[in-house]
Amino acid sequence: MIALSTEHRLATQSEIKVTDLGGEPYLERTNCEFGILGDEVFSRLDVDGETVYRSDRDDWVLAMAATGWGYAFMPKHLITHPAVVAIPLTEPEFWREVCLVTVRGRPHSRAVGALVQTAMKMKWLGGPARALRSLPDDPLPDDLSAP
Repeated sequence: MIALSTEHRLATQSEIKVTDLGGEPYLERTNCEFGILGDEVFSRLDVDGETVYRSDRDDWVLAMAATGWGYAFMPKHLITHPAVVAIPLTEPEFWREVCLVTVRGRPHSRAVGALVQTAMKMKWLGGPARALRSLPDDPLPDDLSAP
């Protein structure tokens, strides 16, 4: 999502394209998981804008967005400031693949079991979750075995 002040010129749009952000000041979340990918996409599309603020604190980046200093990339659930709107970024769409791995036969907590069950019931990218593969029950190599 793109986080912007409710007063920003793009704040009323239903979606934002990367090209809409050309020349806009950028508020960088230094731990943003899409930082490098974003740089590559913006460069490829010849979209530029000055980075005016950097922080590893999401709340500080949101506060700067609320004042109208610029825009930031943020997950939707982090955009909680009342003076900031969350607008989906499109063209191109940014996404990531997340894998949940469990070990057959290894005991786990009820919380982990609930997480796995919930994840398997969700629709991901429009389809159901799927078990990709089961690995053979080969023993671990000597250098990875438990002491």
